[in-house]
Amino acid sequence: MKFCAFRIRNFRSIVDTGWQNLSPDNVTCLIGQNESGKTSVLEALRAFYTGTITEDVLRSDLSMPDITCRFKVKKGWLVKVTENPGAELRELLSELTDVELTRTWLPDFSSVIMVSGAISEYLKSLENAWHLYLSEVKEKFEAELGLIKNIEERLNEIILCKNELVRKGVTEKRHGVIGKIFRIGDSGKPGTELKEDYTRFEELSKEEAELKALLSKKEKIRKAGIKYNDLNKKLEQLDGRMKELSELLEEYHQKMTLLLLPAGKSEDPEWAGILADYRNTRSEKEKTVTELEAHIAYSGYLMENRTEEEAQALVNRAMERYKSQYTSEILGKKYFEYCPVIELFEDFGSLLPNRIDLEDIIRGNEQVEGYKAARNFLTLAQLDYSFFQQSSSRILKQKIENLNNTLTVNFQDFWQQSIGKNNKIKIQFELDHYSVSYGEKAGKPYLEFWVKDAGERLYPKQRSRGVRWFLSFYMELKAAAIRSSKPMVLLIDEPGLSLHARAQEDVLKVFEDIKDKIQIIYTTHSPHLVDTSKLHRVLAVQRDNLDNLKSTTKILDPLKLSMASPDTLTPLQNVMGNKLTSEAFIKGGINLIVNDIGTFYIISAILQITGFKGKINIIPSTGVSSIPLMCNIMLGWGLKFAVLLFSNEKEKKMEEYLKENLFRTEEGQGENIIVTNDRFHNAEDLLSTLDFKNHVLKTREGIIVPNSVYIEEKELPRNFLFSRLLGDIRNGKINQSDFDEETLENFKYLTGLLKGLI
Repeated sequence: MKFCAFRIRNFRSIVDTGWQNLSPDNVTCLIGQNESGKTSVLEALRAFYTGTITEDVLRSDLSMPDITCRFKVKKGWLVKVTENPGAELRELLSELTDVELTRTWLPDFSSVIMVSGAISEYLKSLENAWHLYLSEVKEKFEAELGLIKNIEERLNEIILCKNELVRKGVTEKRHGVIGKIFRIGDSGKPGTELKEDYTRFEELSKEEAELKALLSKKEKIRKAGIKYNDLNKKLEQLDGRMKELSELLEEYHQKMTLLLLPAGKSEDPEWAGILADYRNTRSEKEKTVTELEAHIAYSGYLMENRTEEEAQALVNRAMERYKSQYTSEILGKKYFEYCPVIELFEDFGSLLPNRIDLEDIIRGNEQVEGYKAARNFLTLAQLDYSFFQQSSSRILKQKIENLNNTLTVNFQDFWQQSIGKNNKIKIQFELDHYSVSYGEKAGKPYLEFWVKDAGERLYPKQRSRGVRWFLSFYMELKAAAIRSSKPMVLLIDEPGLSLHARAQEDVLKVFEDIKDKIQIIYTTHSPHLVDTSKLHRVLAVQRDNLDNLKSTTKILDPLKLSMASPDTLTPLQNVMGNKLTSEAFIKGGINLIVNDIGTFYIISAILQITGFKGKINIIPSTGVSSIPLMCNIMLGWGLKFAVLLFSNEKEKKMEEYLKENLFRTEEGQGENIIVTNDRFHNAEDLLSTLDFKNHVLKTREGIIVPNSVYIEEKELPRNFLFSRLLGDIRNGKINQSDFDEETLENFKYLTGLLKGLI
């Protein structure tokens, strides 16, 4: 399973991030201001994996968090890990190439993890069919119970009427039994009124017999109705109790949030009692709902004149037909077992100690200081306890020296800093034994660690904060990549804050080295930790109301970066600024300003594919309207520059503006503006339609409009597409021979324009 997208709801400042895709190359960068919500994203993803949260993540409305992660899987894999899924579910699982898992928290802070997405929709369709079936049965059942109630009420009325007739005849004792019931006239024959009473009595008696017979036939249904009513009353009581307990839980969460105190649930007897009551009540409610549903189905079969045994058997069959053996929760737990490990990297959580007993490493004593870092160190050295059992001290020392050299060379591949010109630090370890002065430890082996340079041999703790952080970071990530037996996602908040700019770029080198084994998601404010040639890695995080810290967090993917605020985009803007102030970029060359990052990718790709030799540094603006600002910066710094404009309406107007407002003071300055001919509305039009489809869109779809118009009409991810094109060219996947004659002629036309600048 590969983590590919997430959606976070109700977590601190986040109401709903919507679906956010992670970079396909396993390195995703979150940029944004302080308090924008970047760290909340990392903590939410970690909480998805651990299932643990505290009150401080709750929003003011105390709504519980809901976090969904999407994972890529191989086609057919879900069938392999799902036992006896049933024909319909099997067919669905066999076609899926991704699976969604959602963790939802309940008011007691417990959580459930469920499968969501297409699988959940299928299971819900079964549940909906089951509930539709129950709804139909319930309607008939309640109608039947209503009929029984009417019969019982009518019988009561008949009894009352008969009793009244009996009462009327009780006063006439002299005429025998009939006379006791009916008054007889003086002639000894019933009068008209008495005859009517007699007839009425007989009619009531007949109706009574018929209704009792009918009621007798419905006895099983009547008894089922009694249980049905009892279950409904119980469910109503449980719902009421759940509501009361939920309100108590909300009050407690509100208190903990306002006071900023830890929950301390285990130390509060009253709280523990509420939690236990809530969980027991919820469990009882779930059982009652299940029992009620089964009883409704059972009652439906009784109405079909089935025996109780037949009805129960048919209920079991109906549940098999309408209800899958799997629920969203069952499958969620099953698939979560294969979920990548999601870890949060903790700064200085694995600092290399000065010294650690070999016995503590062997026993796995995680409580001892430096255990984690020492374990990481030995993992990188690929050592275990048997290594230290070498009988020859000389051979052992030689092996340790060889390992130290190897470890240092590997570390220096990533740590480019040096003390002076060529004095790079080295990492080393030694095996030694305690002297007699250490009492009980005398003679026991220990490992000692050093960070050396040409001038000093110091313990790790004696080195600078930056060196210590990077060494800890390097060992943790590299060791994790070696040890990981299942996919891993590493969350890193603001890596390298204590590092020099050059060293921060070394952090990116570590990411690149391990990204095939470990997925990285990190936050940063630093321009040195953002690669503008890989803009598809960037997610911008900001508040929806920049003037109000109570506003909610929103995330902008690479396709929507133009909507981000200038402060949010500071790292990207600074990258361009850093290039401008770097001697390596401006010395003896021309800085070419282009309209945006997409054009930056395309022009870079053209220069790469054509082998252009001139010193041109391409500077992407953040849009046509930002070009004057870039020009002013160049003019202020006294740098050589030019502006490349294409033949669209906005850039033609920009040409006029630049000539009128920026380049009119000095003769010949207009030559700094290069405008392509009318065939090229934007940089993508330099490609033929065929090459645009083959190498950019990677599709055979017919295109009858210019490439730039097609991208605009289809709202395609321009920056991402051309970033990918540049990557394919740099990686040798696309060569000059892969382009047709029209494209190569256009490339020649552009490079000819650029040669005029040199």
